[in-house]
Amino acid sequence: MDPLIVFDCERVLANRFALAVAAAARSRSLNRGAEPRLEVPGVAASELALKEIAQNSFAPDELALFVIEPEEAKRLPSRQSEIQLRGGGSHAVAAPVSERKEAVH
Repeated sequence: MDPLIVFDCERVLANRFALAVAAAARSRSLNRGAEPRLEVPGVAASELALKEIAQNSFAPDELALFVIEPEEAKRLPSRQSEIQLRGGGSHAVAAPVSERKEAVH
């Protein structure tokens, strides 16, 4: 398999996790008998799935399942806000490593 195919795929699906999920789903479909979209004889289903993604041989709505738009993505709370949320209770919470003072010996 071409080791650089992932870079070609990332032009279509920038998120590597989404790429892995999409390639796995397409590979499963090919193994179950789905019609290949490219004529590449003698390659494994996983390689064919990556080649199909790299050549953008999918309709936009087919890959939409694997793409999270920035406005739809939920941001995780920062570590600082998490500490502030927990700080008022009876549980002891350690400060993040970046805020700890160096121990003087």
